[in-house]
Amino acid sequence: MKTEKLSSIVVAFLGLCAYGSPVWSIEATDIVKSVLDKLSPGQWVGDNGFTNYRVDGTQHDYSLHIQAQNSKTVHVTFLSPATDAGRQILNRDGEIWSYLPDSRKIVRLADRESIGNGDFNNADVLRMNWLDLYTPKMAKESDTQYVIDLEGKPDQKPTYFLMRLWVLKKTLQPVQQFFYDDAGHHMKTLKYRDIKTFGGITRPATLVMENVITGQRTVLTVEAFKKVSDLPDTRFRSENLGK
Repeated sequence: MKTEKLSSIVVAFLGLCAYGSPVWSIEATDIVKSVLDKLSPGQWVGDNGFTNYRVDGTQHDYSLHIQAQNSKTVHVTFLSPATDAGRQILNRDGEIWSYLPDSRKIVRLADRESIGNGDFNNADVLRMNWLDLYTPKMAKESDTQYVIDLEGKPDQKPTYFLMRLWVLKKTLQPVQQFFYDDAGHHMKTLKYRDIKTFGGITRPATLVMENVITGQRTVLTVEAFKKVSDLPDTRFRSENLGK
């Protein structure tokens, strides 16, 4: 009996050495697709609340209306506070633009610029086409979760060098996500909480972005979310910002 058990272990070890990695029961790409189907299911609209919690004890609240034509074409309108109401941001195929109502100017933005002076940046909200920007690989697997590394594709100029994503096996809901720069520094942690169903789509309703460097955090609350099919293309043109 002991000899048979030892032989099985040796065979398994030799198989691992031969192929370089274990054989997973599900592909990393399929898991990421399932997560994205919940977070950004094609064409959709939603209302989000943002609250920035600063280290000095202050907090700042924002309310946003979001319209998405697809995972890489997204339009955001600031509803509050009054100082930001009417501001718009558009991502179209990786180009991010903002309309400033005070000056009536349209300016170009960078991926890494924050939304509402918080800990979510433009890419975190506006660029959900992860599979275009990153290559997913299974990092490890536990009894309850998958851990997937999304490695940035250099030719796509992704915002992060690496994103590590934890996903529940049972529901394929995201649990948390770490963001790393090209030096391997862990910069931010995103925690997915409060699973709810919106119009037939079950997804996290609370996202908490924690800045590892500053100790500050921003909480995004999904207040409304639904899949649609009738958003006009004109809404997603930079020349129509502010109209």
